[in-house]
Amino acid sequence: MTAPTPLNIDTLRGLAFQGFVQFQIPSATIPPTGTGTWYRLKERQNMSLKWQFNRAEHYSDDGSKFVDPSGTSHSFNMTIKLTSDMVDSVFSESSDKETLSYWIYRNTINQPIQIIFVTTFGMTAGTSVPYDTEDTVNLKFVLDPNSFTFGQSGSGGSPEVTVSGTVLSVTNALRAMTGDQ
Repeated sequence: MTAPTPLNIDTLRGLAFQGFVQFQIPSATIPPTGTGTWYRLKERQNMSLKWQFNRAEHYSDDGSKFVDPSGTSHSFNMTIKLTSDMVDSVFSESSDKETLSYWIYRNTINQPIQIIFVTTFGMTAGTSVPYDTEDTVNLKFVLDPNSFTFGQSGSGGSPEVTVSGTVLSVTNALRAMTGDQ
């Protein structure tokens, strides 16, 4: 028997405190192009990305079970500390496009936006090639933010907002030497 190759090595574990989430300002181009102004969220609390690849089950006449691809149900959920720069002084089409005011307004008039999000997180230093030179993980996807939940703890603290929605497409899930935009 051949010795197994190590995988999921503890020294290659991701470090959350080196991570970031950024997004591109929404544009009129659907789907967005990836060029333009980028904003990095500085007070992100948590972020989750679920990639769900649906399968339809069926059986052949001999009783064998098969599955066929039947679409995707990718979703995104991020909780961030609410800061005043994330809300505009107007709630209309003229709101700053990087604000929650604009995102929510567009949803209320049934003209949702699409935003390119990038999340990057650093890895601890590895000892085996090629991992010691490619220590950053980049996930890039197009999001339709369509759910906004605002909350404040009864015991005080900073208000939070949870933004979630549908992931429309995945651009990459890569290991690289640097963060990607």
